[in-house]
Amino acid sequence: MNTSSAVARVSSLPVRGKTGRGFRHFLNEALRAPLLSAEEEYELANKYRLGQDIEAAHRLVYSHIRYVHRIAREYLSYGLGLQDLMQEGTVGLMQAVKKFDPDRGSRLATYALWWIRAAIHSFIQKSWRMVRIATTRVKRELFFKLRQVKEDAAPLTVEEAEELAVYFGTDAATVLEVDGRISGSDVSLNQPTINDSTEQIQRLADERPNQELVAMEAQRNRRVHQWVQSGLESLPDRDRLILEQRYMAQEPKTLEYLGQQLHLSRERVRQLEKRAMENLKKSLLSSKNGEQLVNEIAC
Repeated sequence: MNTSSAVARVSSLPVRGKTGRGFRHFLNEALRAPLLSAEEEYELANKYRLGQDIEAAHRLVYSHIRYVHRIAREYLSYGLGLQDLMQEGTVGLMQAVKKFDPDRGSRLATYALWWIRAAIHSFIQKSWRMVRIATTRVKRELFFKLRQVKEDAAPLTVEEAEELAVYFGTDAATVLEVDGRISGSDVSLNQPTINDSTEQIQRLADERPNQELVAMEAQRNRRVHQWVQSGLESLPDRDRLILEQRYMAQEPKTLEYLGQQLHLSRERVRQLEKRAMENLKKSLLSSKNGEQLVNEIAC
């Protein structure tokens, strides 16, 4: 199979180039798309995985956009627009479709949750690194609002920067500086942004809790707990105790507390914790579907 060709074809999925009304239409249709049965999903996934059937990939993406929408809304408190979060989450969904193997026994929605969250997490981290670089209030305001007022992702001209400078109460040089950082920060930020308002997109989906997504998250949590417990059994008693007390107790213990209990320094407990985590990861990776286990636990 030609990997580069496959990547190029997945990159042509409709969401990548949609802006304004085009994306709103895409999202509206996707949110209304019926859920796939297990049999339909298996057939479509194999069509894409084995035959690079791009229409099959389209159907898989369309039928799972509702999960991107639900997950993206969990991150609105970070100060980024729902439009941008959804665009990044959809990129993660496309990656999941590209890598999904239905023969491993899991459903695409379960598998894609990690990829969607990972894409959104990465976007938030890169965005906040840029905010830290922006040392003035005006630059921080420009970072969050500039993409919303631009008509496309192309770099601003001097004339456009001068107009926006008046709007934001600053100078053209500052606008061009922030625009350059936004345009060059990540490949996904070079894609045209979505110009619909958050309220418009939110109204496209039912506001009631998605019981299927809640059930899948609960199932995932139970599965992760079982996997971690089985992995912990392979560790030495002290290492297992440290991880259980640090990550699985109702009230997680501090390094200082564990150091006192084990008669060790705080730094030594930290070293043991790091080693135990590495050994736990190795144990999980060596088991059946190990990579999927580690990915789901990291979600």
